[in-house]
Amino acid sequence: MEWQSLDWQTRTTVMFIACGAVIIGISMFHLRGLVQATPLIAERSQRYVLRFLKMKRLLMFFFLVGYVVVAMSVLFGRTNLGMFSVSLIFLLGAVFVFLGISLHARIISEIQQTIQGLLPICLECKRIRIPGADSSDQAAWKEIESYISQRTDARFSHGFCPQCLDKVRQRRK
Repeated sequence: MEWQSLDWQTRTTVMFIACGAVIIGISMFHLRGLVQATPLIAERSQRYVLRFLKMKRLLMFFFLVGYVVVAMSVLFGRTNLGMFSVSLIFLLGAVFVFLGISLHARIISEIQQTIQGLLPICLECKRIRIPGADSSDQAAWKEIESYISQRTDARFSHGFCPQCLDKVRQRRK
C-alpha cells in the first residue's frame, strides 16, 4: 500500500498516531531522568516512587505498542472504529502522559530544593532560629544539624576543613 494512494483522512490518522508515538518516546526518555533522580528523594519515599515509575514505564510501553497496532490496522483498513477519532484520542493521550512526566520532573526538582529562603543564623555559634519564634527565647535556637535533620532526611558527618584543621593543630602545639 502506497502513501500517495491513501485518502486524506487515513493519512491524517496515521500522522496523529505517529505524533503520539513520538511524544510517548520523548516521555519515556524523560522518565529515565526521573529514575536517575530518585536518590535525591527522601529515603522513605524512594521505593514508592521507583515502583510508581516502573508501573508508568510499563504503561507507556503498552501505550506505544497500542499506537503501532492501531496505525497498522488503519493502514491495512482492518478497523471498524472511527479512525480519525481513535487517532485524536491517542494523540491527546500522549500529550497527557508527556505533561504528567513533566509535572513529575518539576516535583522532583522542588524536592531537591528542600530548604529555601532566609534562615536566621547566629553569627557566633551558627544556631538557627525557628521561623516565627522570639529571638530572645533560648529554646527558639536550634543546632544547624538538628534544624536540618528535622526538616529533611539529610544525615551529617563531621570533620575539619583545611583552615580549621590548621587552627586546631596550632592550639595543640
